Amino acid sequence: MSESPVTLHFAHANGFPAASYNEVFKRLPKHWQILAKPMFGHDPALPVGRNWENQVAELLEYVKVNRQGTKVYAVGHSFGAIISFMAACEQPDYFAGLIVIDPPLVLGPGSWLLRGAKLTSYIDKITPAKLAQNRNSQWQADSDLVSYFQQKALFKNMQPACVADYVAAATQHEEGRISLTFRPDVEADIFRNVPHNLDRYKGRLQCPGLLITGAESVVCKPKHWQRFVQQNRIEQTSLPGGHMLPLEFPQDVADRLTKTINRWAATC
Repeated sequence: MSESPVTLHFAHANGFPAASYNEVFKRLPKHWQILAKPMFGHDPALPVGRNWENQVAELLEYVKVNRQGTKVYAVGHSFGAIISFMAACEQPDYFAGLIVIDPPLVLGPGSWLLRGAKLTSYIDKITPAKLAQNRNSQWQADSDLVSYFQQKALFKNMQPACVADYVAAATQHEEGRISLTFRPDVEADIFRNVPHNLDRYKGRLQCPGLLITGAESVVCKPKHWQRFVQQNRIEQTSLPGGHMLPLEFPQDVADRLTKTINRWAATC
């Protein structure tokens, strides 16, 4: 029995370039084609939009150019999950399925509160935007950045290999120093523009879908995702880990992606 051909596009979380997820990618079936736009939000022609609409456009253009006429399985984590969902709704002819991993969902009455917060500095209190904008972005050339980031709360539960992949993907050596490739101002802008318009996509998803939540996540809790699942008629499952579960449990995430997409592909 021949293996079903699969093309997958993976959209990264805010601040984590796609290569940060190499531990997940290398655990996926070898015959799959893995597409992943390296970084969103850095194209001067498509600055961060009020509801990430320019980043949806980035994703759609990247898939259009690279999909080679075949439908793509859209997979995304956090920020990448949201733009993958919106892209699949806006251009259903491009996508065969959608898997969203711990997205920062704001639906229903909360969307009106978010809309208002985005007009004031209060948005910096309810998102990590201020922290992102003020983060350290340069280090001495001989710095051990893997150890540096492992001490940070966001990274403490990640696999060491995943932290190393993040450092390789998110930093570069230049002029005797190490600097971030994912600009802090872009990261902050992405946080400040979390979409408040997700309700408008209700019922528009035409491909099969799965929502994966982290069992210990403080971002995507039942009160947030239950409405999303109901509106879009998709499956839901939970895996070990917090919001950063793909970098904490890459094998578990890869196994779930493989099992789900193989099931969908077999019915096409």
